[in-house]
Amino acid sequence: MQTDEIHHESCLETLKRLPDKSIDIVVTDPPYLMNYRSNRRKEKFKHIENDVDSHGLIQNYLSECYRVLKDNTAIYMFCSWHHVDFFKIEFEKHFKLKNIIVWVKNVHGTGDLEGSYAPKHELILYGHKGRSLLRENRIPDVIECPKVNPESMIHPTEKPVRLLETFIKNSSEKGDIVFDGFIGGGSTAIAAMNLERKFIGSELDENYYNQCIKRTTYAYSYQLSLFDI
Repeated sequence: MQTDEIHHESCLETLKRLPDKSIDIVVTDPPYLMNYRSNRRKEKFKHIENDVDSHGLIQNYLSECYRVLKDNTAIYMFCSWHHVDFFKIEFEKHFKLKNIIVWVKNVHGTGDLEGSYAPKHELILYGHKGRSLLRENRIPDVIECPKVNPESMIHPTEKPVRLLETFIKNSSEKGDIVFDGFIGGGSTAIAAMNLERKFIGSELDENYYNQCIKRTTYAYSYQLSLFDI
C-alpha cells in the first residue's frame, strides 16, 4: 500500500491490506461510544459514524493496530472518561499502557449544564508494543493545548495539529509511517506532513473524507506547515 494516502472506507478495510509490522506509530481518535452531540442550539455537525454500540469495532481495531505496528513502537489513542474503563481493558489486551495522558483544553464542553461540572479535558491512552523510547524531552502527562477554533473546525471532534505533533515527534523518526484509521478532518495527516513523516489513514464518512483530501492536497500544493486551518 502506498503512503500519504487517505482511504474512503472502514478502518478495518484499510488495515487488512497492511502487512504485518509495517507501521511505525499509531495516533488515532476513534469514536467515543457516547453518541456525541453538543447541547448547543444550532448544530454544525451531524452525528459521528459508528459512535454508538461499536465496541466490537474498537476491539478489532486495536487487535489490527497491534498486528501492523512494528516492534518497539508506540500508540496514542484518544478516549473520553465516559467509557475509559472499556477502552483501557481492550487497550491492555495488546499494548503495555504507559500513561493515561490528560489533554487540558482552553474551553470547557457543554453536557449537563445544571447537574455536572464543566468538562475541560480529554484522555489519551499511550502505550508500547515492546518498548518505545521518547525522542524529545520528557514532559508531564497533563498537557495544555488550545482546542481547535470552532469557526474553523471541519469535524466535530477535530484535534489540534500541535498536540498531535507532540506525540508524533516523541515516538517516531523522520520518514516513519503514521497510521490513523479514524482520520476525521485530517489533522493527523497534516501533523505527519509538517514533521516529514509519511501517513496512511482512512475515513468512512464521505463528507469528511472529501474535506481531508482538500486539506492535504492544499498542504502539498503550497508546501506549507498547516495547523488548525
